[in-house]
Amino acid sequence: MTPLISTDERDELLKNLVIPPRPDVLDKLLGLRNDPDVTLQKLGDIISEDLALCVAMLKAANTPILGRGRHITSIHQAISLLGVKNVVSLVSGLVLRTRLTAETPPALEQFWDNALQIAAISAALCDKIVHVPDDCQSFALFHSCGIAIMLMRFPTYYRTLRLTEMASDDRIGLVEQELHGTRHDVVGYLVARTWNMPESFAKAILMQNDDTVMLTGPDAPLDHDGRMMVAVTRAARHVWRTLTPGKEDAGWEARKDEVLNYLGMSDVEFEDWVDAMHQELAVAG
Repeated sequence: MTPLISTDERDELLKNLVIPPRPDVLDKLLGLRNDPDVTLQKLGDIISEDLALCVAMLKAANTPILGRGRHITSIHQAISLLGVKNVVSLVSGLVLRTRLTAETPPALEQFWDNALQIAAISAALCDKIVHVPDDCQSFALFHSCGIAIMLMRFPTYYRTLRLTEMASDDRIGLVEQELHGTRHDVVGYLVARTWNMPESFAKAILMQNDDTVMLTGPDAPLDHDGRMMVAVTRAARHVWRTLTPGKEDAGWEARKDEVLNYLGMSDVEFEDWVDAMHQELAVAG
């Protein structure tokens, strides 16, 4: 089982990596998620206070899967289309994106576009599954946020990403550790902790590629919500990775059975859904 990182490792990483502080707008929005009196107007007003967040939100709402071909031109229209909970779930990842755009290398912009597509695919998968955590879509956007931080910190990290695309899940961190002295899942865990995200959310980021992550029982490393967030996101990542005909997902075969078992989907059911998603994305693209 992957241990939680030590205090010394955390302090050393925090000295060398720039992790943006938790923004006030996130506190305001998370406070509204369980507010029975929340209105679209109130939610829209908070987002509209942050211009960069407005731009990111409109871009998200106009992705092929979320926008369903409609052209969304206003924040209130986006909220009406996506719903309050979906909007709040998107915000944590979008806020991180807006806080890292001062000097955006092309690889970082591409990373966020990919992350947004994976989050949209996750949302579509959640519609097929009963009892998914509210944070599933947020996790899909946030799960690889450590990559964004490392792209900003290490000029050659974009090359590392090419190597990890060809690696099995359990080797991704080993490649990163050898080349950069840390792993994106550890960095992402630090971001989640710095932003006071729920502990199960942060631990799921840290352990997402660990071979024990889907274990159940009293000694399980994650609770049910954590396992479900990891399973949904890994399945969505498979859809995204295989979107181009002939492109393979190097780690999927080793993870497929445990992920599909936890999602409660058969191979045939999942493959039919993957084909449908590929067709939908191809038409929309």
